[in-house]
Amino acid sequence: MPSIRHRISAVIAAVLLCLAGAVISLQNSTTASAQGPDGGVQHMQQSRVDLQPTPSGRWVNVPLAVTLPRPGTYLLDADVRGRIAGDGNDRLLASIQARLWDATDGAVVPQSERLVTHMNNPPLSGTIARQSTAPISERITVTRETVIRLQVRRVDSVGQSYRADIFSDGSGRTSLRYQRV
Repeated sequence: MPSIRHRISAVIAAVLLCLAGAVISLQNSTTASAQGPDGGVQHMQQSRVDLQPTPSGRWVNVPLAVTLPRPGTYLLDADVRGRIAGDGNDRLLASIQARLWDATDGAVVPQSERLVTHMNNPPLSGTIARQSTAPISERITVTRETVIRLQVRRVDSVGQSYRADIFSDGSGRTSLRYQRV
């Protein structure tokens, strides 16, 4: 006959196994990416893309793309999470912008440009920062298999930002989706 200690150990082991399964399931559901013939979603796997080393105004390819597998009309949706920060002692007018890029044809997806986050601050004291997530929703018709990529840029109009990032983590994902219609 099992002792009470064995019973408690068995219950604890069962609870730990259930929790491990729940964590793995949650992890897969929040980080998995899938693409099919009629739709799919990709999540940026890199947790942070640093835009600060790139000159102001230059577009950067984010490591996030989907392949539209065949000719047709598709709905494209993206969520882009960005952060910009600067020295609050100086005036700062800066932004992060995003767009969808048709990498197959080398062209901007029409009307896909969005303002991800923006700062227009007079001199204050201390560090200032802003985070936000911007949606992009557009419709595109393609005549062949087409790769759509997310591009972003930092623009310092007045002053100099010292942090500009695109994020994808547990506090908010950067993702790109498509659905054939």
